[in-house]
Amino acid sequence: MYAAKAINTGVFDRFKSGTTPTQKASAAVRVKKQRALTQQGLTAKEWSNKGASLYLLGRYEEAISCFDKALEIDPRHVYAWDNKGASLNDLGRHAEALQCFDKALEIDPRHVYAWDNKGASLNDLGRHAEAINCYNKALEIDPRHVYAWYNKGASLNDLGRHAGAINCYNKALEIDPRLIVAWGNKGVSLHRLGRYAEAIRCYDKALEIDPRYVNAWYNKGVSFHRLGRYAEAIRCYDKALEIDPRYVNAWYNKGVSFHRLGRYAEAIECYDKAFEIDPRDIHVWYNKGVSLNDLDHHQETIECYDTALEIDPRHVNAQKAKE
Repeated sequence: MYAAKAINTGVFDRFKSGTTPTQKASAAVRVKKQRALTQQGLTAKEWSNKGASLYLLGRYEEAISCFDKALEIDPRHVYAWDNKGASLNDLGRHAEALQCFDKALEIDPRHVYAWDNKGASLNDLGRHAEAINCYNKALEIDPRHVYAWYNKGASLNDLGRHAGAINCYNKALEIDPRLIVAWGNKGVSLHRLGRYAEAIRCYDKALEIDPRYVNAWYNKGVSFHRLGRYAEAIRCYDKALEIDPRYVNAWYNKGVSFHRLGRYAEAIECYDKAFEIDPRDIHVWYNKGVSLNDLDHHQETIECYDTALEIDPRHVNAQKAKE
């Protein structure tokens, strides 16, 4: 059995920092008090902004410390609660993140980013329907909130509601035609509906914006593979591997496409590259065995199936192949 692995969706950074006119107005009222409280130290706003900068550097624990400092000075600093939640979410601490977003929404029930980020945490917990409700809340407040449209699409995609997801990505792209991840994930949804040529056009749109968008190259290769255009698929995987030589799925799928072309030795070379990155990938062991079998290397074939079964004794294809 030769099936390309499930395609990867683009990764989207849901965190958004910055000040709105409303925030600036409320901050101006607090600034004098904050400075008095901190004497020569930072204000709540300054701590919050420092935390936002640390977040963007991926220094989430340090960012959280800054948001905590801001909240010691001003416990109603809504952006500190929201951004602390975003930092916790990126650390995988979703339950704590939700508490922060709820705090932000207690202070300002119309804080659109808190609704959006709460949705992101719920989605990461697999609570997709609740996540969609949060995105809908955000969109009631701001119908042009591009990230809520995008994230709603991602949740619908996770629920297998691909047509609905595509509608959301289209809405996002009406607002921001250069939102690269919306092009990428629209392609994913089209692919899952079997509309491979349309998916490829979306990946091409993404690659016009960023020619080094690795998931777009990879996913474009998967769609070409599904169309039986294996040589073109291989060229896409090669592009992905130029950008990220450790993209294990690209090595694996490149091997699958080589096998489809009857180029078994080259397929095995790709599987061996995948092993260097992940020696316990059962699909690679099984498919290497299939390619070796087609080269009449039967003892090595059995060894590959045995290894696959050591990793997963329930692997049906490996069991049948040995019989």
